[in-house]
Amino acid sequence: MEGATIRIIVIGLGKVGTQICTSLREEGHDLVAVDTNENKLTEVSDSLDIHVLKGNGASVQVLKEARADTTDLLIAVTDSDETNMIACLTAKHLGVAKTIARVRDPDYVRSMVMSKLKFGIDMVINPERSAAVKIARLLTNSFVGHTEEFAGGKLQLAQVTVETGMPFAGKQIKDISLPRPSLVVTVSRNGHVLIPGGSDTIAVGDHLHVLGNRESISRLFSLQGKKPHRVERVIILGGGKIGFYLADALSAFGIKVKIVELDEKRCLDLAERLPSVLVLHGDGTDLELLRTEGLADTDAFVAVTGMDEENLLMALLAKQMGVKRAIAKISRPAYGPIVEQLGVDSAISPRLITVGEILQFVSGGKIESLSLLLDGRVEVAEFIIGPRAKIRNKKLAVAGLPRGVIVGAVVRGERVIVPDGNEIIQKGDRVVVFCLKEQAEKAYPPFIAVEG
Repeated sequence: MEGATIRIIVIGLGKVGTQICTSLREEGHDLVAVDTNENKLTEVSDSLDIHVLKGNGASVQVLKEARADTTDLLIAVTDSDETNMIACLTAKHLGVAKTIARVRDPDYVRSMVMSKLKFGIDMVINPERSAAVKIARLLTNSFVGHTEEFAGGKLQLAQVTVETGMPFAGKQIKDISLPRPSLVVTVSRNGHVLIPGGSDTIAVGDHLHVLGNRESISRLFSLQGKKPHRVERVIILGGGKIGFYLADALSAFGIKVKIVELDEKRCLDLAERLPSVLVLHGDGTDLELLRTEGLADTDAFVAVTGMDEENLLMALLAKQMGVKRAIAKISRPAYGPIVEQLGVDSAISPRLITVGEILQFVSGGKIESLSLLLDGRVEVAEFIIGPRAKIRNKKLAVAGLPRGVIVGAVVRGERVIVPDGNEIIQKGDRVVVFCLKEQAEKAYPPFIAVEG
């Protein structure tokens, strides 16, 4: 698992499986894709130039044809939880070193947390649950806006839109004054993404990611006129798996939750499983229904239906009706730049969250955490500097990091440092590295222990 290139079998070429193949191929790994749909196999083979195999990925014969006995990792992400579990169990018996299974049924997830190894599974992924957890974190954050957490909560990454009159509009990054310690780590402009240097200029309309500790990010929001706001009432559009997991999590925080779901049978199921949540049977795109249910007085609106367009449209309408926070689930990366322009607070992609989790697992423990930003165009990785890391005891200015790579922060004990070129990286430091996707292969080696 710790080599530069490993052999991976991916079973299931739905949206998640295809995204996994794309990301792992970009990382340079040797892939075999398995699916029963010949059209999907042809599409992936043509676009990614990887070996494909038609058949049931849980079949012993198919796995033998895929050379499971010489495979480092099997990832099963078909639409069937049972197929994924059986594929992992079979693969382990055939000699696959590690396995990952997508298991989405809440009952299966609960029962497998303590017994996944009995099923031959090393990692269980659940894109819907991961997305719900991320949305819950956003909603329980005291400030409106998209934020991420790193280093066990010591660091926060905030998204800021540059508006006319802001003090750093039109200035070079080296000349702007931000609450310390904090740093601009990405700039998104008209759909293009930049990992900035000190000489880059901030323009009105830019979307920035700023990294800092909790205090500095709070001050940054305050400078923008954003005040702390506690979420107490949430309307969720869509009662699917994400809606279920999210409502369950939010109600546990004491938040009043309403779910709007069109399918009557699903409503009855949700009402039975979520006794503290109000489940409404109706069309969530019906503005009159939403007005009647108090949308204008709701603190947050979350659209998690199976349709990206519907989610984005309804989140936008909710903002226009006065809802302070609006979040939309999206599946298509192409919609990412649109979200920036619409004014929706956050767009959550279960696929990208899952890919980040898998890439971290594939690293064999070398990466503490890995997240994808801006539709996967930017990677954020955390490293603990070991005694044999190449960058240890070196100044960042002479570390040889390529353009498009930035060390956003160093956590040394309880201290958060936003480093400059003179900062010397020490053993035990936790560093947070931002890089463009295409730079990841060159960016990470200096932070990883030299073998031997």
